[in-house]
Amino acid sequence: MNSKIRYCLLILMLALVAQNSSSQVDLHRKISINVEDLLVPQTLHVIEQGYNFFFAYNSRQIPAYDRVTMNERNIALKKALDKILSNRFAYTTIGNHVILRLKGINTESEDFIILGVVRNSDGLPLDSAVVYAVKENKAAITNNDGAFHLRLKEPTQYIHISCPDYIDTLLIAETLNNEKVIKLCRKDISTKPSPSEIQALDVSSSQKRFEKLSLVRNLVPQSALYLNRLVNTIRSIPVQVSFLPGLGSQQLTKGLNVNRFSLNILAGYSKGVTGFEIGGLANITESNVKGGQVAGLVNVVNGQINGLQLAGIFNYTFSKVTGAQISGIGNISNNDVEGLQLACISNNNKGAINGAQISGVLNTNLRKITGLQLAGIANIQVDKITGCQLSGIYGLASDINGVQLSGIMSQTTHDVSGVQVSSILNKARKLNGLQLGLVNIADTIENGVQVGLFNFVKNGYRALEFTKDETYYCNFMYKTGGKKLYSILDAGIGKDKVGVGYGVGFIQPIYKRLSVNIDAICSALLATNSSDTYQGNIMNIRLGLNYRLEKHLTLTGGLSFNQYYPDKENERSGSAGKISFTGNSSSMISQAFQNNKKAMWFGWFFGVKF
Repeated sequence: MNSKIRYCLLILMLALVAQNSSSQVDLHRKISINVEDLLVPQTLHVIEQGYNFFFAYNSRQIPAYDRVTMNERNIALKKALDKILSNRFAYTTIGNHVILRLKGINTESEDFIILGVVRNSDGLPLDSAVVYAVKENKAAITNNDGAFHLRLKEPTQYIHISCPDYIDTLLIAETLNNEKVIKLCRKDISTKPSPSEIQALDVSSSQKRFEKLSLVRNLVPQSALYLNRLVNTIRSIPVQVSFLPGLGSQQLTKGLNVNRFSLNILAGYSKGVTGFEIGGLANITESNVKGGQVAGLVNVVNGQINGLQLAGIFNYTFSKVTGAQISGIGNISNNDVEGLQLACISNNNKGAINGAQISGVLNTNLRKITGLQLAGIANIQVDKITGCQLSGIYGLASDINGVQLSGIMSQTTHDVSGVQVSSILNKARKLNGLQLGLVNIADTIENGVQVGLFNFVKNGYRALEFTKDETYYCNFMYKTGGKKLYSILDAGIGKDKVGVGYGVGFIQPIYKRLSVNIDAICSALLATNSSDTYQGNIMNIRLGLNYRLEKHLTLTGGLSFNQYYPDKENERSGSAGKISFTGNSSSMISQAFQNNKKAMWFGWFFGVKF
């Protein structure tokens, strides 16, 4: 007889019996129950035996394979039934019978239950096999005995059954309305993997790293992660509401759903987002985010970001970011960033950046940057920067094509094409441009110049020069820099005075051992016999001719144009200087120094350099 007809006849019979029965079951009566790991029908039978009343229900509606553990004393019957049946049933009493029916479901529309056992080809049960109803997006995982049951609405839909290392199978739901043994065959591991299987292995590697994160491991149910690994499908869901990853509008299949809007009261887990997601504490996303993702504390995304990712503490991504990644503490990206990476403390990126990486303390990046890298303390760039690197204290890059500016030290492990500036030290391998700092170091200068107090070029021009001229008894110069353009440190000793200066020069070979050079030097004149030490400045422009006697010995000499600017000019002496080639020019110069007069003169020099 049809089960629906039997069910209706049972209710009618109970109603007729109730007319002749004076006893009525009280749903508020107190009962005591102590069961451990019993099936729901067995638990109901225990209550029937203890209190002399009976339950009437449709066996296909009762969660027959759910197990119950309960130890309660003096609990109301209705409350006990709510706990046993997960508050999904309504109760009607007729005589000494309690009729159980699903809330909000007409008896003419019943759920369809599939059940079975999954085994391997040897007949051994397979635990942790996934049984997935494709149309209704529901899933179950087999227990240690390989058994499963799943409540569905549609009996004609496909059921996908999969297990690691076994070949998947597809069945029709209505073939599983009675318990059935399903056998899965093991995969042949000797065959060469296909390109799609190789790609799946790469995805699996990324997913394993994602699942090993402590936040993911501790918040997301392992069953949901496991289901996502085995079921290769994506479903679009309009709205998800979640309290925690294990509590919300989507249960086991959370990791299969891409949400257009996701509201996570505390934290949530999903396959992806194609709209907007907001989380009170954390958002955990298995695949891509297209749109916006905002979390009070943390965002973790295994896929790509296309849009905005905003977190109160940090963002952690495994794939490419196109848009903006902003956090209160730090951003960690394992792939390329096209757009903005902004953090109050630090940014750590393992891919390339096409845009800007900005932090209050530290930026680190493993591949190329095209754009801006700005940090309050330090920038650590392993690859090339095309654009600008600005650091409060220290900047490091492989190559610079643009500007590298640091408060204390700027360093490149390879080449600088542009400008490298710091207050103390600049260091590069090859320089094509400008180094400006207290100390500049380079292996080679191709087309560039170092401007600093100490300049060192490993494969450049270096010379120590000793000369005599009309101003000083002896003049010492240290020249260092590129093969043609160099910087000069100058010190001269004269009568009751010394000069200390800095300049730049240019040298050009003209024939074998013969070369010419032009030097421009600005020196401070210091008196040694006066309380006013600083006397003024001397500007020198020198044209020299050099003849190399030996490898490290060169004769040098030439003419110079000089101009003296006194610190405190004598107003009565006027400001016009004199130009002299006479032998008493030294006397004229000494008088100009003593009387604080401006003076201009042509001079001479000769000496040697090593």
